[in-house]
Amino acid sequence: MKKFFKFLGISIVLLLIYFGFTTYPKLDLISGFSAKSIASGHFIDKRSQEMIELGDNDMDLIDLAKNKINDQEKYATSSVYRLKERKAIYREGLGVTLINDDFDVSKPYLVPKRTKTENNLPYPYGNNEPKDTVFSNIDYTKLEKALADAFDKKGEKNKRTRSIVILHKDRLVAEKYDTGFDKNSRILGWSMTKSLTATYFGILQKQGKLNINNPAPIAEWKNDERAKITINDLLHMNSGLEWEEKYDKICDATKMLFEAEDMAKVQLEKPLVGTPNQ
Repeated sequence: MKKFFKFLGISIVLLLIYFGFTTYPKLDLISGFSAKSIASGHFIDKRSQEMIELGDNDMDLIDLAKNKINDQEKYATSSVYRLKERKAIYREGLGVTLINDDFDVSKPYLVPKRTKTENNLPYPYGNNEPKDTVFSNIDYTKLEKALADAFDKKGEKNKRTRSIVILHKDRLVAEKYDTGFDKNSRILGWSMTKSLTATYFGILQKQGKLNINNPAPIAEWKNDERAKITINDLLHMNSGLEWEEKYDKICDATKMLFEAEDMAKVQLEKPLVGTPNQ
């Protein structure tokens, strides 16, 4: 019997050591992702905690997090086994921010001045309903099948598509939404935001307000080999800067998203390891 308990004790110790080396360092990432996801989905898109947990956070390791929402003070917290609690706060005009322990929530902050132009043009150039247009060169049967295939079938959680909108020659030709979502839903953009950012730079280029082929206006890079990195290189994610992006481990991407106080500074300090635009 003593041998059994000795074996059991050693096994528990080994499991704790394994947990300490493999999972504990990731708890910051798990609780950080969960808190940000819960707060964004709840305070920005007005979804329930249950819907977010079952639809957005039901992934390996992320589903270990226990979440709480404070509607009065507008924040969400997440932790794993009561360890590594992280908080994400909602601020009107800025959205949701994942904060670190030393973040001063009482500090005043600037709110961008945004205006929404109202006009009578049809979508996508205005606020009116899109024009009902049928194109003879579109096979709508195939289009509808492609839309259906892009979404998970009942019980599946592989594609996790939330919405699809297809525009052709300035006309809305198809749209489809997952259960619980519609044309007014606000969902996390993640890397889709890169395409929007590049589009804005394209507009500024066309307006003659900048030249994307000029060196990136970053003071920290002016006196070293990074000075040759152009705005266009950055827009194409082809700068040659050191970068590792794997979401199942602690790396540059996960440190930037869930640990860094200043996400832009993380990249500013990266060395050049390749040739830009190669």
